[in-house]
Amino acid sequence: MDQVGEGWEVPTEVKDRVQFHWFHVYPGKALLLCFLSPAALWYVGHYEGGRMRLCIGEGCELCEKGCGKQIRYVVSAVEVTTRKVGVIEVGESIALTLKDLCSRNGGLRGMIVECMKATKSKHSRMEMVPVHEAPPAWALALAPLDLREVLEKTWQRQGS
Repeated sequence: MDQVGEGWEVPTEVKDRVQFHWFHVYPGKALLLCFLSPAALWYVGHYEGGRMRLCIGEGCELCEKGCGKQIRYVVSAVEVTTRKVGVIEVGESIALTLKDLCSRNGGLRGMIVECMKATKSKHSRMEMVPVHEAPPAWALALAPLDLREVLEKTWQRQGS
């Protein structure tokens, strides 16, 4: 992948590996994703200031403030309708659902799910429903994002 190019148009694959699109599920809109990651990546974090922040363990300021911890899972995916590559983050209940679906699917990569909110509230619980169809060949040709890099760069931006 080129790291330098001429002109104003940066290739999509370069943008996707630098700007990291985070998928969000909005009430009343379904999101159709095909997973690119072979496995999820988990981390322990705190929800503070409207976003998840990494818990650094011993000496963590957010722990000392009494901000609760939770385990979060991230997965690289491509939106089937737009072909946009990005990352989705889920909590433990959705992760357990995905784990169960993976055992029936033979793995995470290539699995297609429809993501939606359970109600019209933006704070509503997310649901993921499997779509029982073969993944498109173009999606399987895509490489997953490096999830550790995505998280590290996201947290660096939060700190700046």
